[in-house]
Amino acid sequence: MYSNRVPFSTTMTTLNLSGPVAPAPPGVSPSFSDPPNEAVLAYSTSTLSLICVTFFTWFRFFVKMHIVGTLHVEDYIIPFAWLAAIGQIVPGYMIYEFAPIIHDWDLPLYKFSKYLLYFRLGAIFYNISILLIKIAMLIQVLRVFVPRGSQSKTYYIVHFLIWSTSLYYVINFFAMVFTCNPIHKAWEPWVEGKCLNMSAIAITTGVINLLGDVTILAVCQRVIWKVVKIDRKQRVQLSAVFLAGIAPCVFSVFCLYYNTLQVVDSHDFLHNSALMSLACYGEIASGMFVLFLPVLPRFFSWFKTRPAWTRLTHSSTALESGNVGVTEEKKDRKVRSLWHISYTIRENVTRCWGTHPAKGDQAPRIEQAGKVKGKSGEDFGSMGSMESTVGSECFFSEEIIRTRGTT
Repeated sequence: MYSNRVPFSTTMTTLNLSGPVAPAPPGVSPSFSDPPNEAVLAYSTSTLSLICVTFFTWFRFFVKMHIVGTLHVEDYIIPFAWLAAIGQIVPGYMIYEFAPIIHDWDLPLYKFSKYLLYFRLGAIFYNISILLIKIAMLIQVLRVFVPRGSQSKTYYIVHFLIWSTSLYYVINFFAMVFTCNPIHKAWEPWVEGKCLNMSAIAITTGVINLLGDVTILAVCQRVIWKVVKIDRKQRVQLSAVFLAGIAPCVFSVFCLYYNTLQVVDSHDFLHNSALMSLACYGEIASGMFVLFLPVLPRFFSWFKTRPAWTRLTHSSTALESGNVGVTEEKKDRKVRSLWHISYTIRENVTRCWGTHPAKGDQAPRIEQAGKVKGKSGEDFGSMGSMESTVGSECFFSEEIIRTRGTT
């Protein structure tokens, strides 16, 4: 959602490259050698984002690969989102070498060109990363809340979001690469030529981005509270897990705010754009957090069965894993497809479903084989990707026990 609105419009014949990007306010003197800056904020935020994105990505991959024993479509997408996130953050470090959150009047124009180039590279990788993260989230939502073969409201909403988001960001990618004619005018704004209105495109992207995040959050909460048949306590706990989606929404708001501020207050482009970049780092990290959070219960369930933990707690037996997802003895079982969702259920099914489950299309049948099936008999099986424990008595996977009803 980065824009590229520069604080001046001039030509090469009237330009002094040794002058500041914009005039200083009254009573303020430009300082090119040692300008006031916020380097600590810049480096600490970027580094923290880099650490979080890396940890969230590869922790999830470790759990899915070595504990759950199954990878699904989104698990192959997330590492590419991580690479794009690195591509977003690295140009920021390159900018901080000469402009660690400073003001327009403290940077000479000959350095401003380099700033715009690195800023644009970061923006391109940001758009790639945010697209891949959203697609991974949506695919996960599709597998969690939509039974295979179902064409419910949730199915159509999620598919609409997947394809419309993909189309928009692909168009946006080419718009950012070919913003200007000639292309290098994008980072050398004093060169003769024409450019698209990237400020309008960036604000539009920010709005679409925020609406997409809110829609994903709303879809998950609607299914949890209106469709899934579990008791209130378990519903609250499951809802809390998916409420982590609020974090990307918050950072999206900050990104949109600073992006809009660039347009309203174009006399301090450097400062506003730098703060917007930090907010966008947080948006990427929070998106990875949303994808990471659901595997935590499965990890802790696995960890508590390790000998070291058993000795530490003086337990004579390993903690029961709840038979959720792909257990150790099932790791070698062939997965039917990357989209397959399978899970097993505790022997005492009434802990999850009660003694009198709902009737009709929304009531799953518990077969002797331990599989949950819809009224027509389709296998919903366990995703194995996000293993989450809902309450102390009933274990669900990412991958909650779902109903066949219209969602």
